[in-house]
Amino acid sequence: MRILVLGGTSFVGRAIADDALRSGAEVSLFTRGRTNPGLFPTATRLTGDRDTGDYTALNGGAWDAVVDVSGYRPRHVTEAMDALDDRVGRYLFISSHAVYQRAGLAPGSDESTPRRAPLREAEELTEETYGRLKVACEDEVTARYGERATIVGGGEGGGGEGEERGGSQWGWRSEEGGGGVLPGGP
Repeated sequence: MRILVLGGTSFVGRAIADDALRSGAEVSLFTRGRTNPGLFPTATRLTGDRDTGDYTALNGGAWDAVVDVSGYRPRHVTEAMDALDDRVGRYLFISSHAVYQRAGLAPGSDESTPRRAPLREAEELTEETYGRLKVACEDEVTARYGERATIVGGGEGGGGEGEERGGSQWGWRSEEGGGGVLPGGP
């Protein structure tokens, strides 16, 4: 399997890339080349920058799956999809529980929980803008790839920008057994 990870050298992207490489997948990492540049020497390195709109490194190649762990702004997601076009089999977007309206969140909540209103652009990522930007990102991925889109929403304890800090989800998941993605130590 050929997998492209948009990000892939820190937090959840690092765990995804590591697992994919250990399973024998051919992994390409699209990064700025700044965070952990020596990590995963067997992965193909594609250097670009979502902030500046530099997706030149994605002009060639095709992948069975793309895992977007670094899409926080709709513009970044749209530009990546434009660069990739139809050269991907599946587009997996890592979202957040922050997309849901706080009033609707309760134990047992699922994807039918009402989402926040989408936000197309914001100067800063804040607790108020992060989830709304992610809603717009989800909408972009679903509109472009339809049945080939997969949206994965992280639960409490994700620890990403704008995410609430906490650990209850990690504890519940570990009690169930099986694999899981956890943050590394400092």
